[in-house]
Amino acid sequence: KPSPNRLRVWLLRAGQAAAEGGLARPRSAHPPVAMRLCLVALLCTFSARAVVALECKDAASCEAEVQSLVNRLGEMKTEMKGKQLTLAALEELRTGVLSGKRVELPSAQRQHLERGSPVISEVTFDARHRPISTNVSRHFKPLKMLAENVEVKFHTFLGLKKSAQKAGPAALLVTVDTASKLSVHALDGDVLLDAFDLGHGEGRTVTHLALSPKEDNHFIVSADDGGDVRVHDLKITAQKGKKSQPGDDDDDEPQEPKKKKLQIATNFSCTFALPPSSGGEARKLTALLPIERGSQTYFVTGDSLGGMAVFFRNGTLKGRVKVTEDPGGVQGMLRSQGQMILFYSSHSFGFFSAAQIDVQYPPCSGWNSPLFDIALDPSSSSSRVILALADGDVIVFSTQSGKNKACDLTLKFPHVSTLPFKLHAFRGHIMALPTPLPETPRQEEYTREIFFFNLAAMDAGYGFAPTRT
Repeated sequence: KPSPNRLRVWLLRAGQAAAEGGLARPRSAHPPVAMRLCLVALLCTFSARAVVALECKDAASCEAEVQSLVNRLGEMKTEMKGKQLTLAALEELRTGVLSGKRVELPSAQRQHLERGSPVISEVTFDARHRPISTNVSRHFKPLKMLAENVEVKFHTFLGLKKSAQKAGPAALLVTVDTASKLSVHALDGDVLLDAFDLGHGEGRTVTHLALSPKEDNHFIVSADDGGDVRVHDLKITAQKGKKSQPGDDDDDEPQEPKKKKLQIATNFSCTFALPPSSGGEARKLTALLPIERGSQTYFVTGDSLGGMAVFFRNGTLKGRVKVTEDPGGVQGMLRSQGQMILFYSSHSFGFFSAAQIDVQYPPCSGWNSPLFDIALDPSSSSSRVILALADGDVIVFSTQSGKNKACDLTLKFPHVSTLPFKLHAFRGHIMALPTPLPETPRQEEYTREIFFFNLAAMDAGYGFAPTRT
């Protein structure tokens, strides 16, 4: 066993050798410059401390001091390995940015980096849930730009009744701009209605827009930030093109079939508002949905106090009932199977009957993060509900177990985004658009891209290999 004096000499020589580069590896295996400087500094620090601290009086104390030094060197090795992995990951990110390709990152690393910099989502993807395809040009083809000169706030599609000749368009694009003006565009670019004033008045802002559920009876329902709801009927007619007259110069040329030109006329129908609360607390309109039950048309509203109200076609109140105690009240509504309406709040969802003005079954709940958006799986007769939570998770509940009603958590989507999703069901897939919350900082830095989740692949289960969802 070395004496204390010899141990001091050995440590001093080790520190000197480290400072002079004597402990460096061959040139072909040199670590990065920052790592070499860090190694030299740490070795010199430990050597200097050891020379001061090693005042051992016998072999046992010297052995204990050496063991302590070895343990600290082991901790330093682990720390240096972590720094080296960090530098390697940064080098991969730099290479991906320069080459224009996304880099695979482990799930935990990607989620941690995304919280600090939204740009990470643009240059990386989750190695565990690697996308099957990122070839946008193969799956998306730009067709036409509509409403180019309109700053659109709301947009939706108005379905048209199919004619016998099938020569007319199948749908129209309905938009409301930031000035609360209504416009209607044909899908070929023609403007059928331009900047129509919905009549909500000066200083009011349109907050909700809904269309008629059927294709043979068109109307538009709009609501403003003051709680007033206005209904406008739409009359859509098709006018045939003019026939060429005898003697025209182009009689000998082959004539293309004349396209029908659509014309839209609007007519104000009715207006109504939410009933005032009995306690004097302000009641804010949060959801709006028109439904049709047989020949009857109803307007269903949800409010910030957790109530749902049903109005007749002329704006008369049919009834109101409280459906949730969650903060914020009713967040949204969807048409479900039959005459049922799917409503949701921050921590629950349920089914509401407009005919009975009541909730038929106890609402489903059981998650911690607030609910952001909801969608129905059309392939399961609306018995599967997909929930997008505010923390980026997406979970699936089954509301039917045989012939009995249930609230069973059956599936969880891969966590691929820290932002919540806007959801839409499409041909066995769920389309998901990451959407920043109003309080999310640096919203402009997030990438707005569309994810497609394969429901059948997720139902088959996950294995050890990367998922194919």
